[in-house]
Amino acid sequence: MPEPTTNQVYRVIHRNEGADAEQGIIKATLDLFLRTEREQEGRRPTACGTPLRGSSAYNCARRIGLEVAQVTECEDLPYETLLAFHLGRAMHERVQSGLHSLWSEFQSEVECDLRPLGYDLSGHADGLMIEGDKRVVVEIKTMTAYPFKLAMKGGKTEAPGPKIEHLLQSGIYAYGLHADGVHLVYISKDASYRDGVRPGMTLEFYVGMDEVVEPYDRTLRELVVEELDRMQGIWEQVQAGQIPERHIPGHGYVEMVPSYQGPSKEQPWNCRFCSFNTDCRALPTEAVPIEFASTNVRHTWNPPVTPTV
Repeated sequence: MPEPTTNQVYRVIHRNEGADAEQGIIKATLDLFLRTEREQEGRRPTACGTPLRGSSAYNCARRIGLEVAQVTECEDLPYETLLAFHLGRAMHERVQSGLHSLWSEFQSEVECDLRPLGYDLSGHADGLMIEGDKRVVVEIKTMTAYPFKLAMKGGKTEAPGPKIEHLLQSGIYAYGLHADGVHLVYISKDASYRDGVRPGMTLEFYVGMDEVVEPYDRTLRELVVEELDRMQGIWEQVQAGQIPERHIPGHGYVEMVPSYQGPSKEQPWNCRFCSFNTDCRALPTEAVPIEFASTNVRHTWNPPVTPTV
């Protein structure tokens, strides 16, 4: 990777002066380094070259569609998000190393291919291990204090427990790997002493594939198949030259799109952190042909050729 020049660093400082008066040369250098590294790495391939990836489970239909069509993102990720990716990856690796050290049968980054089951989706499970007489997929999630608190204590409208998107992602891997259940590991990255959350606190949840998930009143296996069918339908829309509808599971259709990185009162929060925000806002809520999209979407729309098993 080429070294960042002094002029490039100062351009980063100047760009961020309005938003962050405390921006210094170290932060600006790291910011430039992380952005350059991400640009050079390019789009992260799926495990088996499939258009769909397991980590997109429960995402907005339009976001999934733009991702599988390999459209170029129109928003820059904040410095904090770029750095958080690396912190989360480091914690994943430490947990995996610890499990490898004491569990001889533990496997990490296990490739999962769902094409034999009729879905153009693949991914890597964080882990696969034997617990008693059960094959279990392990999924590790690092998170900030607020979602950790919700998982630990619940909120005004939700019970404590794992997030449905995490259950579906790990459940998809368990479905593809013929595992009996999923074991979710939540690790807090920061503190909220008012909520009793400290850095490094860890929660664990086990859910069997044939266990009923509340409040959905269906088993995890049934929820996984529903989500796989939805995601496969999105891929079929993209193949037909359609940009999918702006629909977020658990929320519904989004008519008014919040601004990118806008105030927390603007909902749904998913849109505020979506790297396709501006291009999506220019489109109607319903599915539309690619011809109606922005210049960026039309010019970079490039769905992959589906690989054969």
